[in-house]
Amino acid sequence: MAYSSHAKRWMTVAVIVPILVAFFLLAPAWAFAIFGGFISAFALYEYFKNFCKTNAPMDLGYCFAVIGSSLIFWAAAIGSFKLLFLVMWLMFFVYASRAMIRFNQGKAGYDLLAKEALSILYIPCLLSSVVLARCSENGVTWLFFILFLAFISDTGAYYAGKTFGKHKLIPNLSPNKTVEGSIGSIFADLIVVTVFKLTLLPTIPWLVVPVLAASAAIATQLGDLFESMLKRSLDVKDSGTIFPGHGGMLDRIDGLLFTGPVVYLFLVTF
Repeated sequence: MAYSSHAKRWMTVAVIVPILVAFFLLAPAWAFAIFGGFISAFALYEYFKNFCKTNAPMDLGYCFAVIGSSLIFWAAAIGSFKLLFLVMWLMFFVYASRAMIRFNQGKAGYDLLAKEALSILYIPCLLSSVVLARCSENGVTWLFFILFLAFISDTGAYYAGKTFGKHKLIPNLSPNKTVEGSIGSIFADLIVVTVFKLTLLPTIPWLVVPVLAASAAIATQLGDLFESMLKRSLDVKDSGTIFPGHGGMLDRIDGLLFTGPVVYLFLVTF
């Protein structure tokens, strides 16, 4: 029996979400940091394979990225921004040296450096914000808050766009995204923030609620559009096929990568 892409999408959610919810509720912070490292490694694999056109996981650049990613998540788990920045600097030195050696061999230098350095900033550094939130006070609540904001925003945009969408948002990046879908995303996140404010996060000021909802929704959409730009620039359809109806790992976390830092900024501010 053949299933539509939409049906596969919800079947995947029905299978994976309960397992993840149980893990997020029961796992200690250090276990979540390790889980984040695995997610990052898989997303980096898709990134290097599709955007760097390298033979990941055998590629040396990918191996360096996974090592750097592991150190970044370790730094996030222990709350050490000094170590986090030290790893970022070290990774740039590694990739810069690698680019110069390749250039001396008559191969592309700058192009590979730009792509490899971006992989560290784009995936583990942004995703580490979610680990930082999980390792903070009331971390499980903040974790679910970020996840709800990212994925409910995506769902709200999808159904609002499908139902009311008439005006294209940025057609050259994503022809299916509409202004109406973008507004639906903001309203969906407004509901999420309001519910969390009334139940689990009462310390969020009411004046901050609409700002946080709009910021998170816009960040989620920017994350999706950023990955779309990468894929269209390099003629890639989906980052992978690991999740039926959803694409690859990077396709699933693209919005989360941008939402996490925005919410963590509100966390440390308020």
